[in-house]
Amino acid sequence: MVVIIDGASLPDLLAVPDLRALASRGGVALMNGRTGLRTSLLPILDMKEITPLPLTNHGVDLGKASPSEAAHVLRDFLEERSQPTLAMVLSASPSAASAADGDELGTVIAAWGDPDELLQASGEPRALTSDSSRRAGVVADVDPAATLADWLGLPYDAGGPIERTSEPAPVDLYERYLQQRLLAVPIAAASWGVMMVFGLAAVVALALRARLSTRTLRAVEGLTSALPWLALGLLLVGHLPSLTYSTVVPFLLVIVAVGVAFTGWVEARRGIFVSVAAGGAVILVILAVEAALGWPAAVTPLAGGGQLDGGRFFGMPNVEIGIVLGSAMFLAHRLRVRSGALVLAACALVAGSPWTGSNFGAAITLFGTAGLWLAIRRRRPWWMIVVITGVTTAVGTAAVALMHRYLTDRSTHVTAFLDETAGVRGAIERQLERLGVGLDLIGDNPIALIPVVGTLVLLVIVLRPPPAIARSFEGHDGWRDAVLVILLGSIVAYLAEDTGAAAVGFAFGFALAGLLGVSLAAARGKMSR
Repeated sequence: MVVIIDGASLPDLLAVPDLRALASRGGVALMNGRTGLRTSLLPILDMKEITPLPLTNHGVDLGKASPSEAAHVLRDFLEERSQPTLAMVLSASPSAASAADGDELGTVIAAWGDPDELLQASGEPRALTSDSSRRAGVVADVDPAATLADWLGLPYDAGGPIERTSEPAPVDLYERYLQQRLLAVPIAAASWGVMMVFGLAAVVALALRARLSTRTLRAVEGLTSALPWLALGLLLVGHLPSLTYSTVVPFLLVIVAVGVAFTGWVEARRGIFVSVAAGGAVILVILAVEAALGWPAAVTPLAGGGQLDGGRFFGMPNVEIGIVLGSAMFLAHRLRVRSGALVLAACALVAGSPWTGSNFGAAITLFGTAGLWLAIRRRRPWWMIVVITGVTTAVGTAAVALMHRYLTDRSTHVTAFLDETAGVRGAIERQLERLGVGLDLIGDNPIALIPVVGTLVLLVIVLRPPPAIARSFEGHDGWRDAVLVILLGSIVAYLAEDTGAAAVGFAFGFALAGLLGVSLAAARGKMSR
C-alpha cells in the first residue's frame, strides 16, 4: 500500500501516532532527486488523484491531504489484509512554511511485514537507507519505486530497494539541513566576497610594491594564503552538529588562522615554494581522510554541492574537484615530474573509484591534468601534449569504468552514467546535454561566471605575464607550469562536469592565491628554489 501526499515535512509525519509507529516498525528517510516521485512510481502503480480508496495496485494519491488522513487510509487498508504487506507513506514535497525556510526534501516512511503489527510498533523511529544514498536517513526519489518493484518481483532500471537500519530517524539531520539551507547562500557569498577583496588587495599591493614596506607586502601575502584554507573550511564545516553563525564563523576563522600560520611558519624556514607544497599536501591528506570515511562533511557543507541537494547522494561532490586539483598541483610542482604525475593519477583513482569518490568527471579531470603535467613539464610540442593528455585520460577513465562495471555490485553514479550512454553518438549527445545543464546553472546564478571568466583571464596572464608576475616565474619554470596546468585542468573540469562552474570555482581560487602569493614573495625578495 502506497499513500502519497503533499505539504508534509518529516516532523509533521512523525507527529501522527500511526505513522510514528510505522517508522518504528520500519523506518523513515529524507528524500530528494531529479526524477520526481510520481514520475518514478507511475510505471508501477496505476495512480491518479482520486478519493481515498485503494486502486487495483494499491496506490493512492491524496494530494494535499493531511498526514492524519494518510494514516487513516493506511489503517483502513491494513485492517482488511492478512498477507505480508509493504506499506509506504510518502510526502512528495514539504509544506509551504518549510519550503520558505529552504526545505526541498520529501519524506518516506516504510515498513513491511504482518499488517496487524505494522501500526502497533513502539519505540523510537529508525532510519531508512538504500544503495542510492549509502547514508542512513537519506534515499533518492526513485528508491520507493525500486522498493515496490522489488517487493512485487518486477524489474526496475533506477534506484535501489529501501532498507531499514539501526540508526535513529534523521531528525537531527533534517534540522541541520534547514540550518545549512539558510546559511549556504550568505556564507558562500561572503566567502567569495572575501576572496575577491583579498585578491584585489594583492593586485594593488603588487602594483604599488615599490612604495610598500616589506611588512605590508607580507601581510597581504598572508591574506592570499588564506584562500585555500577557506575553501577547505567550507567543506569541513559540514562536521559541525549545528550550523549557525555562532558556530560556523568561529570554525572558519580557526581553520583559516591555523592554515595561514602553518604555511607562514614553513615559508619562514624553507621558502615560499615549499610552503605552497606543504599546504597542498596537508589539504590532500585531509581530503583523503574524508574520502576514506565516505565524505561525511559533504552532507551539509557550505561550499555548495551538498549531498541532500539531489544530484549526488554519496561520493565526492563536484565542488571539491577544484580543491583536489589545486592542492595536488601545489604539491606536484615540488616533486619530480613523474612523481607529480603519479600523485595526480592517484587522486584521480580515489576520486573515481566506486568506494571512495564515484565521480567520473573528477577522474577525467585529474587524469587529464596528470597528462598535461607530464607533457608540459617534459616540454613536448603542442600536438604531443594533446596526444599524451588524451591517452592518459582515456586509459585512466577506462580503468575507473572497469572498476565500476566489474568490481562492485552496487549501483553508482558512474554505472548510471555508463548505462545511459550508448555508443559514440550517445556520448556526444550526453556531453552536449551536460554542457547545457551547466549553462542553465550559470543562467540561474550569474555569480558563477566569476570563476569561469576568471580562469580564462588568469590563463592569459600566465601566458603573457606582467612584470610583477613574470618576476615570480624567473628561474622557476615548475611553478609557472603548475599554475598553467591548474588553469588548463579547470577547463577540462568544466567540460567534464554538468556543474562545470562549481568544479572550476575552487581551482580558480587556488590558482589566484598561488599566483598572487608567490608574486608578493618575489616582490619582497623572499623566494627560494
